[in-house]
Amino acid sequence: MVGQFSTLERKSIEPIALQGGASSVRAMQRGSSDVSWDEAQMLKIYHRLVAAAMGEPDGVLIRDETGFPKKGKDSVGVARQYCGTRGKVENGQVGVCAAYASRQGYALVDKRLFLPELWFSDTYATGRTQCAVPKALRLQTKPQLAAAMVQAGHAAGILPFR
Repeated sequence: MVGQFSTLERKSIEPIALQGGASSVRAMQRGSSDVSWDEAQMLKIYHRLVAAAMGEPDGVLIRDETGFPKKGKDSVGVARQYCGTRGKVENGQVGVCAAYASRQGYALVDKRLFLPELWFSDTYATGRTQCAVPKALRLQTKPQLAAAMVQAGHAAGILPFR
């Protein structure tokens, strides 16, 4: 995590390992690629921790989008689109985020990557394949992604708000 939050321009395994003082770049690469990570299970555990620490009857869910400028075009969802962090249209990705806030504090509780309509066109078929975008995935607007996060949290009974 220290590497991800660092000021490094390129945040791949090798620069992060070297800057963070890791004993072995290869060990960090292996840990990053071979360790099984059950995101759904981790999210459930995290939501329970948030609910226990900050859950309040009058807590609120905050939804927002965040732009991530990108120099290349090889990452999933990259296209020329509005990037709020830069305040203009440029090459990048957009994420839809949900945060929970109460008098006890605030926490990010979910996130989804927005795929622009262009990514569902024949022009981007190769990009979808290279980025392993599931064939069943369909275009969703940013409000639809936000609503899906709320529905998923309520269905699982794990989000700390009503």
